[in-house]
Amino acid sequence: MSAQLGAITAVHSLVSKVFQQPKGDLADRLNGRVTVFVLSVSAGLLLSTHFWGHPITCWTPAEFPKIWSDFVDQYCYVHGTYFVPLNCAEKERRQLINDRVACELVYDREERQKIFISYYQWIPYILAAQAILFYLPRFFWRLLCNFSGFDLTSTIRFIDMRWVQSNGDATKFIDREAQFEKPSSTYLWDGLRVSRRHHGQLSLYYVIYTIVLATNSWIQFLWLNSIIQSPADDLWGPSVIADLIVGKDWEDSGHFPRITHCDFYKRKPASVQTEAVLCVLNLNIYYEKLLLFLWFWMAFVAIVSTANCVSWSLTLCFKQRAQRKIRSYLMEHLHAPYLEKFFKTLGPDGLFILHQISLNVGDLPA
Repeated sequence: MSAQLGAITAVHSLVSKVFQQPKGDLADRLNGRVTVFVLSVSAGLLLSTHFWGHPITCWTPAEFPKIWSDFVDQYCYVHGTYFVPLNCAEKERRQLINDRVACELVYDREERQKIFISYYQWIPYILAAQAILFYLPRFFWRLLCNFSGFDLTSTIRFIDMRWVQSNGDATKFIDREAQFEKPSSTYLWDGLRVSRRHHGQLSLYYVIYTIVLATNSWIQFLWLNSIIQSPADDLWGPSVIADLIVGKDWEDSGHFPRITHCDFYKRKPASVQTEAVLCVLNLNIYYEKLLLFLWFWMAFVAIVSTANCVSWSLTLCFKQRAQRKIRSYLMEHLHAPYLEKFFKTLGPDGLFILHQISLNVGDLPA
């Protein structure tokens, strides 16, 4: 019991550390929080069904004892199965079968195994690996923050703490100014000066981080697509949607087939016989729905990450974009001369930090 409680405490501590990090912008949250959570939960649930369930059941000859049938199930689960549609002649006549799909259990092994189901036993591990890979850019960003000499996480926490205290204690505007604005601005300015002494360029590092984020999200999307794409279609998601619209199910398309074939070898004196059995892949019912959602979700995350990367790159190149955010908070004096001096003093890093404070604490404290 103590070991189980220790494991639960460790997991809770890890999750708390992940979600106590600064929120970041939309692309950062989609990659490092939402996607990591979805992939981790999916991988955990699927792994439990693989270890404690029956992911595959094969139809063996009646003369096989139970131990032989169990061996065939395990063999086909480890080595993989392949899809050959049933009633192939009728489906060919109706033009439901693509030329790249084998139609008969021919003698040629490569011919009959055109659609080989190699992903079935690996999906939980692939999703777990993708959860780790989606979190790695966030870890990379923390390393860049440390390299810049500016502790962004501590700054945001300090300002958040001062803001909560000032709202709870201060009754007048001048009291709030004394308790929040002066300590916070001093803390922020001291951090900026230390960062500049170390030649840190936090805004440039963040643009590099957004490039890594966008590149990683596209790599994960293409990896998922390459694993589950069919021989007839390069983009798996739209092809499945198109099949659903026209009423074409898995028996015709081969997308996540529920019934497949498996070849195993039975050794006899002076010969080795090849046996082919039918197998039921019951988890493909859930794989199809889950991976269809993940395919479109990762495409959406990749597009948002790319747009975020372009936006921050333009902000770094054109200082007017960063200044426009500050001007939007002002009711008057939008073009006062001292604003230009204020922007110049803050620099790109200061404007970026104000943006991060706005995202994590609120527009008013920023």
